[in-house]
Amino acid sequence: MSRAENKTAFIKPVWFPAGDKGVLLDLTGYGAQLGGLPPADKRQTLTRYARTLSQQIEQLRLAGKLAGITDIVPGLASLLVHYNPLHITAEQIKSAAAMLLEGTDDSPSRPTRKWCLPVLYGGAAGPDLEEVATRCQISAEEVITRHCQTELEIGIMGFLPGLAYMTGLDSVLHLPRRSEPRTHVPGGSVAIAMDQTVIYPLDSPGGWNLIGKMPIPLFDAKRLEPVLLRAGEKISFRVITPAEYDALQLACANGQLPIRAEEV
Repeated sequence: MSRAENKTAFIKPVWFPAGDKGVLLDLTGYGAQLGGLPPADKRQTLTRYARTLSQQIEQLRLAGKLAGITDIVPGLASLLVHYNPLHITAEQIKSAAAMLLEGTDDSPSRPTRKWCLPVLYGGAAGPDLEEVATRCQISAEEVITRHCQTELEIGIMGFLPGLAYMTGLDSVLHLPRRSEPRTHVPGGSVAIAMDQTVIYPLDSPGGWNLIGKMPIPLFDAKRLEPVLLRAGEKISFRVITPAEYDALQLACANGQLPIRAEEV
């Protein structure tokens, strides 16, 4: 990201302490603390910048220039740096980050992957689809079409193993979380809220709007790479039938992966 793009994304980043061994860089300035976040397209820019900045800091750490940093966690509009205060100070971290913030990143884009994920929409697999359609004032078929036609980008990973927050949802589908969260959401459920899509990797509570199910486990300890997705990857969706869902689910037995990503 160039310096010009950086300055259009946020006014001035602000550092906050995060306990006695961490510092948090808020790329919105004081926006997040005051409850005012940028619009969705600006947040996506911030997310990409936080990820780029984390990679640059990691390169400095690996080169021995920031020894003492123990973890770097990019967020949707922030960057959290954990460190060992016996080896590095918060001021040293801030000074190094300031130089990166003022500079430009002319390095070529890193190769990434694009996934087309199969989804069984509606019915028992997507119990909120009809309600989503009503609230968005479109048909259920159009909800599915818009969800499949938009390419998303994984902003961050968390809070369960393999859960990816996918940004860039069609603006017509932007809805808040449900007013009453469910105590149980089945693993594989595809859900939307705000400008994002998530797929629940495991059974868990959840408050997002459920529109379908994806048969490929996002986390499978039997696979060579247990976590399927990574931050920065591109995601699209395609409609499948109940029979295709069952066949794909069966094909995932014993750590098998019946789909492949495209390198871009």
